[in-house]
Amino acid sequence: MRSLGHQLRLGLASGLVLLFGVMWWGGIQAIHGLTDHFVASRLEHDAEAVLAAMRLDGSDRPLVRWRRIDAIYDQPLSGHYYQISFPDGKKVSSRSLWDQQLDIPQFAPGSQGQWRMPGPADQELLVWVAGYDKQGKVFSIAVAEDMTPLNQRVTQFEWLFVVLTLGITLLLFVGQQLIVRSALGRLERVREDMARLERGEVDTLTTEVPAEVGPLVSQFNHLLALFQQRLEHSRKGLGNLSHAFKGPINLLQQQLDSDEMEAHPELKTAMKLQLTRVRQLMEREMKRARLAGSGISGGRFNAALEMPALVRVLRQIHHEKELLIDCRVPESGPLSVDREDMLELLGNLLDNACKWADGKVRCTIVQQTAVVIEVEDDGPGVSPEALAQLAERGVRIDESVDGHGLGLAIAKDMVKLYGGDIGFMLSPDLGGLKVRVRLPL
Repeated sequence: MRSLGHQLRLGLASGLVLLFGVMWWGGIQAIHGLTDHFVASRLEHDAEAVLAAMRLDGSDRPLVRWRRIDAIYDQPLSGHYYQISFPDGKKVSSRSLWDQQLDIPQFAPGSQGQWRMPGPADQELLVWVAGYDKQGKVFSIAVAEDMTPLNQRVTQFEWLFVVLTLGITLLLFVGQQLIVRSALGRLERVREDMARLERGEVDTLTTEVPAEVGPLVSQFNHLLALFQQRLEHSRKGLGNLSHAFKGPINLLQQQLDSDEMEAHPELKTAMKLQLTRVRQLMEREMKRARLAGSGISGGRFNAALEMPALVRVLRQIHHEKELLIDCRVPESGPLSVDREDMLELLGNLLDNACKWADGKVRCTIVQQTAVVIEVEDDGPGVSPEALAQLAERGVRIDESVDGHGLGLAIAKDMVKLYGGDIGFMLSPDLGGLKVRVRLPL
């Protein structure tokens, strides 16, 4: 979809071209009409002068007394001509026409007309013609004027009008760009707020925006608050549900350990297996609710700020051990990954490491072309066969390696969602299990 600025520029440019095109066409038509009307009115006066100068004494050729008309009609090819036409074909022309005649139709008395036509010496003539009845004789008087000099002036004006129009259009277009840029620049604060929202620095967008986008920002903030509220309710609901299951599960465990179940060993074994899986699922959701932060969903993960709080939670969970949790994280700002996802991923990896560590856990986070996480401990580690099982694609970790299932299963699911990869190996420094995660940016 094209940007608003592009649409405004295109709309203004089209409007300006259409506006000035209509102005140019209308202006040129008006100028031509005005000049023709002005010249025609002058030709009408000259025709009346020719009519007054005519003397009809009964001869075959009427006499036009030249002293009573403008001398320009006596100059050869002067551009000013008159011609008197009679119904019998006789014509009396001005001396300026020399030996040429104009092809003028006969007009009835009282009628008149005007038009343009080519004249002598490649001149463009405006002709005004009227029919008369004088002393019983019917005739037409045509008066013409060369429009070439006036046409040249009009053409010069047309070019000047085009240049001025283009200049004004360019200035208006540039001015409109500045206005649009200034108006859209007020939306820059919204974009900056959205970037801060993505980094987790704010929880709502600013409402100090233009009135046209104010309702949109308000609705976005409302949806954001509703989403955050539902997320908190979901997280608390999972925790409450997991806690609520504890009583029934413990009661079922007691009933399985009772003497009555000794007579049904196969049923007891099957029920214990299913009860164990239910307990694992419950613990998994409790860990998610406990390790997940309460910050803004969708915010960026700042390891330098978040890791100390996560380490404190892990020490409380594993308070029976004296653990040294060494976190080596970048201090250059937020990582390009979701905060909630990283808390869940790191929480489960570190929880699994703390569970099996003797006294030391190390976490290293690096961001280059991808986010690379390494979590290792000084515990007993796993056998080569178990490492091979952990690395198998499509195998659930909580069903393949005893003791390392729950936390690593959650981590593996999270890495799969990100399209990354996870590897398992023995730590060369600490001797326990080392998990290496790579998440593409």
